[in-house]
Amino acid sequence: MRTIPHTIARYVGLLKLFAHNSVLTNLEYRVNFAGALLMSLLDALWAVGGAVLFYSHRATLGGWTFPEALVVVGMFFIASGFLDAFLQPNLRDVIEAVRTGAMDYVLIKPISPMFHATLRRFRLEKLSSLGVGLALIGYALAQLRLWPGTERWIAFLGLGLAALILLYALMAMLTALCFWVVDIANIEELVFGVLDVARFPAQAFPEPVRGIISLVIPIAFVSTVPAEALLGRLTPAMALYGLAWAGAALLLSVLVWRAAVSRYTSASS
Repeated sequence: MRTIPHTIARYVGLLKLFAHNSVLTNLEYRVNFAGALLMSLLDALWAVGGAVLFYSHRATLGGWTFPEALVVVGMFFIASGFLDAFLQPNLRDVIEAVRTGAMDYVLIKPISPMFHATLRRFRLEKLSSLGVGLALIGYALAQLRLWPGTERWIAFLGLGLAALILLYALMAMLTALCFWVVDIANIEELVFGVLDVARFPAQAFPEPVRGIISLVIPIAFVSTVPAEALLGRLTPAMALYGLAWAGAALLLSVLVWRAAVSRYTSASS
């Protein structure tokens, strides 16, 4: 019987293999990386320009100064880059596999179907958004003349990772819908449309919108909460609530995938 550490090591090894194969594929289209970087920079200029427009009329927005808001914008780019690079290509692959019956080859493998189907292929050129996000955060901290202590960095990294896990879980559940409704190709537009709210601090929105994106649909946890951790504004209750959301969403995504796979009927049979 495999131990938990052995299982974790096995899946980490599979992730490395997926990444290696994706690198080899992406090297065939090197110009794509330059194009993706250019688009990320243009998108960053658009996002920062929008923030400048708001701050041109006031010193703070929801209690956030412009450099502090840039940390939120940076986290937004990290989150959207994660979606673009790791989740979006697999969403399309799963839809096609269910439609054509190729999902059979995923289900016969001795690993989690959800893990294999949702993390098999990466678009590494989209990682440019992550670099842009980190650059924005670094610039914001320089403008604030702030270098957070070790505790804040640990909280920021931990909550940032939990935010990405939350995004992964939610996207995995939406992807599983294709087992019931095959044509969900437009679902990614819905996801990116909702995620666009995370460009700004949650406190910048009026109630009840602020409460909805903080407690009901935890969009704020994607960008605002990690930024608050880095800036020393985060309350322990909100941190625990966000971590609980991420853990519950991941568990629920596993259950949804099990239910989806159990009712799957091959299109090739």
